[in-house]
Amino acid sequence: MSDCSTAPPRAADSKSLVVISLTAALMGIGQNGLLVSLPFLVAQSAFSLSTWSILIAIGSFLFLPSAPFWGRVSDRHGPKNVVLQALLGMAVSFALLYTCAVLSQDASIYEVLCLIGLIVARVLYGCTVSGMVPASQHWAIVLCGQERRLHAITAVSIGLSVGRLVGPLLAILLLKISPFAPLMSMIILPLVALVAAYCLPAPAVDRVAEHSKPKLPWLPHKSLWPFLLSGLLLCSSIALLQYSFSPLITSISHWSIERVSDAIGVLLTISAACTFVTQVAVIKRNSLTPFSMYRIGGVGLVLGFVLFLIPVLGWIAFAMAVVACSAALLVPAYTSAATQLHADAPGAVAGYISMAHTLGYGVASLLAFTASYSPRYPVYFCLVFACIVAITAYSVRSRVAYRRGVEEGA
Repeated sequence: MSDCSTAPPRAADSKSLVVISLTAALMGIGQNGLLVSLPFLVAQSAFSLSTWSILIAIGSFLFLPSAPFWGRVSDRHGPKNVVLQALLGMAVSFALLYTCAVLSQDASIYEVLCLIGLIVARVLYGCTVSGMVPASQHWAIVLCGQERRLHAITAVSIGLSVGRLVGPLLAILLLKISPFAPLMSMIILPLVALVAAYCLPAPAVDRVAEHSKPKLPWLPHKSLWPFLLSGLLLCSSIALLQYSFSPLITSISHWSIERVSDAIGVLLTISAACTFVTQVAVIKRNSLTPFSMYRIGGVGLVLGFVLFLIPVLGWIAFAMAVVACSAALLVPAYTSAATQLHADAPGAVAGYISMAHTLGYGVASLLAFTASYSPRYPVYFCLVFACIVAITAYSVRSRVAYRRGVEEGA
């Protein structure tokens, strides 16, 4: 009997890329779907909003050490096994999350055991699913080839964007069935993706070249710092902006909580839609280099946050579109540029960038309190971060060009 992982002809690479992209989409579906389900989980389970928030943060925090680790494993042993363990870890963690959330309704005697189970579920999530994005990007690069690195990375980014767009909508529909239906869907979907990914051919790892590869240190190389700084500041600014939506809209409109919530939903939908359209346009046209995207995205980010300072609701919607389009250009741009510098370790580099993104969300949570002083204070921080990203985008190309010149002249 033949194994379904037997390598198919090269014509199947595009199908494999679609499967990898949709697999990465589960990250967005799970994260955003869990956030939409949060009020219902608080109402139905024995645990408060603060407890659930801490539980979610535990899983996110563990991405810091584990994402670079799985990136290195992907470089050494191939990305397929890393993706498979991430999907299995996602299914098991959500199954444990579902079981403990349901059991916590029944009696207080189970409360401590259920809390321990929820903690284990989130630890399992953070320690396994953190390998999904680095390994998916590595796998996509292997499929597309080094010369089409940007195409590969953008394909995975599109998957993440689709997940963030579909996740809240799917959760809203499933919540009409049961408060725990979104959790159940995140058990089934990863298992389906696990079967699909298992049937894909495993990309060959060059074992001979593996021993001769220069190994990256555990801490990122200095050449990666500008790209990691861009990722950290980009995620800090986007997350901080989202934290400030409610006070910012309230200060302009004086709407009720319900209308403000609806407006935030509209802004998030605009963001996801613009991100998706921009990434599809980039991957279809293939006319911009990574550094061109880097610069355009940096300038656009600054412009978008300037527009957020205009106290008109229509301008805020337009500003959200500009920021989303700029971020959609930036992420594949600096990821592609960083992996190009260390083409022999794309998984490890992607892991570093994932770590920088996680740190960015942490920085945003520390600065979120500034919205209590003025709704515009977080936007000012976002604007400063965007300016640094734009300056980095214009300075990093000259550094890379100088480094290449030195290497060619050596």
